[in-house]
Amino acid sequence: MPEVLRQAAILVGGRGTRLGSLTDSIPKPMVEVASRPFLDWLIEEVARHGIPRITLLAGYLGQSIVARYDGKTIHGAQIEVLVEPEPLGTAGGLRLFADRLEERFLLLNGDTRFDVNLLDLALHAADALATLALRREAPGARYGTVAIEPQGRISGFAARAPDRTGPINGGIYLMRRDIVAHIGPGAVSMEADIFPRLAACGQLRGALYDGAFIDIGIPEDLAAAQSIIPAMAHRPAVFFDRDGVLIEDTGWPHKPEEIRWMPGAATAIKRLNDAGYFVFVVTNQAGVGKGFFPESQVAVMHGAMAEHFAQAGAHIDAWEYCPNHPEAALAQYRLDCPRRKPAPGMINDLLAAWPVRRAGSFLVGDKASDIAAAQAAGLPGHLFAGGDLAAFIAKLLPLP
Repeated sequence: MPEVLRQAAILVGGRGTRLGSLTDSIPKPMVEVASRPFLDWLIEEVARHGIPRITLLAGYLGQSIVARYDGKTIHGAQIEVLVEPEPLGTAGGLRLFADRLEERFLLLNGDTRFDVNLLDLALHAADALATLALRREAPGARYGTVAIEPQGRISGFAARAPDRTGPINGGIYLMRRDIVAHIGPGAVSMEADIFPRLAACGQLRGALYDGAFIDIGIPEDLAAAQSIIPAMAHRPAVFFDRDGVLIEDTGWPHKPEEIRWMPGAATAIKRLNDAGYFVFVVTNQAGVGKGFFPESQVAVMHGAMAEHFAQAGAHIDAWEYCPNHPEAALAQYRLDCPRRKPAPGMINDLLAAWPVRRAGSFLVGDKASDIAAAQAAGLPGHLFAGGDLAAFIAKLLPLP
């Protein structure tokens, strides 16, 4: 079972010379895409995977990145910015800040966006020092290709050529901190210096994906990103009730050690993650209002569930719950709350906060109140009567 990822580092120190005067006063990852810095889009995408710590490795004009992001919390992820005192290439910063890295961490290029389930990469890592997310087909002729063997080992790299096709480096890597032992002093390129050496000694693996990909490093692609990046961020969503759908409804379940998982729950969530859906949980938790357990226990339960899903390469984008009930024993929870199903408040709050594409979105619940909430929010609802949740989801969607 792979360890849960606790950190993602993003390389944001590039000068971006091919973008000309656009980067005279801002770092390349801060150029505007659809009226926002490109880095905003990238951080939000990483954070929604439930990775609690995001480290930005800055360099050129790094203080502008410090000012915007350092100390912020985005979708539950704590952001920190580390600034190189001098240009160190795409690998040198890892050596300099090795003491700030987790034993295993994600590393992302700060000028590319590759639409993949980030947690899936851990399932392909084996004992390699680095595992690369590879786009199966190059989206143009300006990229070098990667030679990958059937079992996933990367055996080499080839420079770009008009007649050459094949997988390309997608700019997302799962790494072990031990990789810093292979990084020498000064400015070092991960792509040109480190990866070829690791491939030669069998320490580099790859995983193939078909998600949308864009690199904003040249003016033509930056122009295309103005529409491509927002389109990548908008995706359909599946809303799940919790008790009776993801876990058995054993009567106000609130202790992680007593969770009884529905068959296929983690598989269902991962398949939706892989297919590009947002996945949300919307759950009534009137046990809080009735005094059966404190509200803080809801977060404990959801944290334990998130860990379970993460070990399977899956994640929940957001957890919403309502502790209120009109007949609650505790006065502070005794109200007719518009967020309590069958009212649609939790669903509507998520629709307002996230870039959900309504077409293709739906809810899965085990009670009539769940279906009523979905209908009130203008979404289809599907009644789950138990059994294998992955099989149930497979019948609803043409998933791989």
